[in-house]
Amino acid sequence: MKRDHLQLAQWLVAELEVFAEIDLEVPGITDPWITGMLRHGIPFTPSYWSGDENPRQKMRLVRTAKKLERIGLLKRVTEPNRDRTTHVIPSPELISATIGRLGDEVNVDAVIAALSRTDWGAGIAGQLASVGADVASLDR
Repeated sequence: MKRDHLQLAQWLVAELEVFAEIDLEVPGITDPWITGMLRHGIPFTPSYWSGDENPRQKMRLVRTAKKLERIGLLKRVTEPNRDRTTHVIPSPELISATIGRLGDEVNVDAVIAALSRTDWGAGIAGQLASVGADVASLDR
């Protein structure tokens, strides 16, 4: 897996781990981040991930998302009539390869739990759980 691919994938896995910690049973939770995560994919926030003062890093993450989509490891959800990415859906292969590279740094159970809570990730969670999420390495 290329360095830029791993960097973006690390952020995506981290977002899933955070989402797994949120108690969705608390009444009145209407945060747009949570709603987006539940319905559309992982909110794509390269400015936050790269730090607002680093536009080069932000653009690197944007370009990396497009590259990963071209090679089939990520699906971008865009604004209507624009190419601006709002959410991303990583493939099971990308998540698995990321977990394989990061090893014990990743809480695999939390990642699978987070995916299974979403409209878009339940199938991915099932695939990861059935094959063991610590498998793949990507040389794309």
